[in-house]
This record gives sequence, C-alpha cells and structure tokens, in this order.
Amino acid sequence: MIALTPRQKLVALAVAFGLLTLGLAVASGSFTTGARLVLGGLAVGGLCSYGLAQRGALALPGRFAKTPRLQVVQKVGLSARCGVALVEVDGRAYLIVHGEGAPRVRRVSSRAAVMAQALKEAAS
Repeated sequence: MIALTPRQKLVALAVAFGLLTLGLAVASGSFTTGARLVLGGLAVGGLCSYGLAQRGALALPGRFAKTPRLQVVQKVGLSARCGVALVEVDGRAYLIVHGEGAPRVRRVSSRAAVMAQALKEAAS
C-alpha cells in the first residue's frame, strides 16, 4: 500500500472532484449548467484552500517560510547581574550588554567585531 501525504491526498481529491464535475457537465447536455457546475467547483475548492492556508495546514516550502524577525543568537552571563547577548533583528546583528544600569545596544557587522565589542563592553 502506498502512503500519501496530506497534500497529495488533497490534490487527488481535487482531481477526482474536477472529473466528477466535468462528467456531470457532459451528462447534463447544457453548456450553461456545465459552466455553473465547473465555476461552483472552482469556488468551493478556492474557499477550502483559503481556509486551510489560514489555519496553517498548507505549509509553504522551506525556502518561502517566514524567518523570525527577532532571534537571540547567543547569551553569555558575565556575572550574577550582568550579561551580553547577541541578537539578530531582520538580518542585522546587535550586541546588547545588560546589567545594573540601562542596557547598551551596539550594531555589529562581523563575528570579530562582536568579540571585540563584547570584550570592550565587559571591561567598562
């Protein structure tokens, strides 16, 4: 027995529904009735796929998936009350030093710059 994915089952159901609708259109003998059946089937299929897409059941392939806008790359605790975090926001890296006072945010461009800035911030 062949195991089908949910997407393959949905496509097979759509093809079967389209063939059934086409058969009914031919059997009715009326062009307008056939056209109404085909348009009705397309409308129902479109509404079903829209509903599934809104619920997240129709996931996009990996290359089209949304990337998170904010991502904590790494956190390092320097002491009990002080730490450094490397955060990416929309593809840009920021170094955040937090502790007793207000947090300090610096934009960084490379890993070497991250390490250099982290050492400078920790020393001050």
